[in-house]
Amino acid sequence: MENTKTNTVLDYCNDVFFKYALSREDEGSVYARNTIIERVTGIRVKESTVLNPNLDPGIILDVHVKDEQNRHFNIEMQTTYKGLAEMMRFEFYGARALNNQLNSGKKYRDLKPVYQIIFIDEYAWNNRNLINQYQMRNEQGENESYYPLILRTYIHMPAINDIVREKEIQRLNDFEQLVYLFENNGKNDILKSKERLVKVFMDKYEEMQKDDELWSTAMAIQMGEARYRYGLEDSFEEGKIEGEKIGIQKGRISLLLNTGKSSH
Repeated sequence: MENTKTNTVLDYCNDVFFKYALSREDEGSVYARNTIIERVTGIRVKESTVLNPNLDPGIILDVHVKDEQNRHFNIEMQTTYKGLAEMMRFEFYGARALNNQLNSGKKYRDLKPVYQIIFIDEYAWNNRNLINQYQMRNEQGENESYYPLILRTYIHMPAINDIVREKEIQRLNDFEQLVYLFENNGKNDILKSKERLVKVFMDKYEEMQKDDELWSTAMAIQMGEARYRYGLEDSFEEGKIEGEKIGIQKGRISLLLNTGKSSH
């Protein structure tokens, strides 16, 4: 993600802004969330309702959406990845969204699929794909069920820069351009995009700026996340340097020992 420690600009991938842009009930927000769902899952949603439009940053900032067929979509932006614990949280959220459908008296056959769409500021652990989709399969790659209830998709935002190195920004489709906007925060010519999906987020950005309290809250959260993220990076670099020092020292000791043996 394009950012610096001294950055005072609200990022397009800020999770408060992300939820603001997708959770309103105006034409722009509805178009944005429906288009993201279609581009990621292939499902063309006609009508969608956000079940948790509250923007209180003290609660979960994921966007929970239900469509006209009662299918559930959980869309979230994750820029402070915490490793294994985060992956476990993603699975838990999917299971909880499924569990929340079963009110008293309902049957298991009434359950509708949950589609998780997770924008994450990390490459996948096993490849450099922009999009990775997962559901339960056996060792031969066969799906567990023809009607899976949880389908999880990750959009690995750093991978968009690999794609841009192969083709120009103007040749990206609307969803790829949106990911580029999230990852690079308006760098280069992306803000000149004519794609409606991108323009919705740019319009929402200007719209949210008019709400001083919400904008300040989003900025405060972003600064806190940056301190956390850069703290981890600093710790990693310090550990790497210290590890290299130890490795060099061990190498010297080994050399001395081998030299001593060869002299006898």
